[in-house]
Amino acid sequence: MNVTVSNKRDLMRRNLLGLALLLVAMPARAGGPIDAPVSNEPRVAVAKCLTAPGLVESRGNYQPWFRAMKGELVHSRDVLVALPGFKVDLEALSKGVTLTLWGNLPGLSDSPVLESSVVLHDTRAFDLDMTILNGRIVLTNTREKGPAKVWVRADEGVELVLPAPGDSVAIEVYGRWAAGVPFLPGRKSGLKPIRLWELYCLKGNLEIKAARTQWYLTQPPGLAYFHGDSVNGPWPAGPEKLAELPSWYSSKKPNELAKMIDNVVQTYTGRLKFSDPDEIDAEVLALADKETNPERARVMRMLVVYANQALDEVDKVAEALSTSKHKEMREAAVIALRHWIGAGESRDEKLYNILHSELGYTKSEAATVLQLLHSPFNREQAETYETLIAYLKHRKQSIRELAHWHLVRLAPIGRDIEFDAAAPSAEREKAASKWRALIPPGTLPKEKPDDTKKSADR
Repeated sequence: MNVTVSNKRDLMRRNLLGLALLLVAMPARAGGPIDAPVSNEPRVAVAKCLTAPGLVESRGNYQPWFRAMKGELVHSRDVLVALPGFKVDLEALSKGVTLTLWGNLPGLSDSPVLESSVVLHDTRAFDLDMTILNGRIVLTNTREKGPAKVWVRADEGVELVLPAPGDSVAIEVYGRWAAGVPFLPGRKSGLKPIRLWELYCLKGNLEIKAARTQWYLTQPPGLAYFHGDSVNGPWPAGPEKLAELPSWYSSKKPNELAKMIDNVVQTYTGRLKFSDPDEIDAEVLALADKETNPERARVMRMLVVYANQALDEVDKVAEALSTSKHKEMREAAVIALRHWIGAGESRDEKLYNILHSELGYTKSEAATVLQLLHSPFNREQAETYETLIAYLKHRKQSIRELAHWHLVRLAPIGRDIEFDAAAPSAEREKAASKWRALIPPGTLPKEKPDDTKKSADR
């Protein structure tokens, strides 16, 4: 169905919240992805959904999301998304390979990925043909004997060969704006996020064929890890040794967050009353407010934010950052928005326009939010800390929250200073005064910045 430009944002504003099973019995959701690959290829069944809940699908940009149910076929050309925190198995109709869309959350693993999003393609030459848009996927050879072959579309096509039944590989794809790159409204400089990928040979062996180059990987403790990015290409030294499997895969027991997600789904399945898509997330949040278990309420609110981000409902995420009184929602919104603008070119410009044209931000305020999401700071300049401390008193809650988010990472020595971006101004002023005493104007923090790779990715 064709839609006009003026109608597109109206479609996007329809709520697409997905606490998976908490979406009651509605078969369809309004809205859809905003920058999915456009294709004229035939739309045909290519795989079957083996597990539920957590998978949604759309036929393309601004087309409605549908829940994919266990046992249903999924089709080529459609956008498939496993929501953050949920894991979904798909069986290729070739019967040669199983694809696991492995949604993640902060707290489930230290990886920066969140939702898992792919587009599948019709193929006769391979067991599976796919484009990885974002997130973590696992491929497993399910043949009775012989190799499974998968074609992965990137800047150039890459062939993955899993030589024997049971061989398995994980791929993580994510984007981020490089540190120090500012947000430039209306830029024509060609700047765009860096796309990064990491690959783990989980079991058995793996062969990678890209143009005239081949690499061979084997499970830990062998050459099991390979990585690269959109700027420098594959790591020049090739695959690296890995002592053990990543913990998100090898752990036999679910962590506390995973158990609480299961608890939320089991507790609230069938409890939602509204059938209007616009009212679903409001009802989930209302249920969280009545929840007697604080941890369960925290997880519900967090899942609301990450689900909206995964389904391109960033106006909802930005609104949570701007207005929510719940710290867990604001912190999730910071991570979700940083993740979202890093996942595609010009997404930061789209978010800037949403803030200004839909959420009532001035152009200056919207630009400030995007600067803070970009992280253009020089951590060796005193002005960085002076600016962030000043922002703790900004009239916009979102800017206060973002400033504090950066401060505790750039200056861990101040993590014990209590600060609530939604607190009354007198309390915020008190916290800002403590920060100024800790890092006086013209000085740098006494403690080294927390510069670990994963915290920088977040």
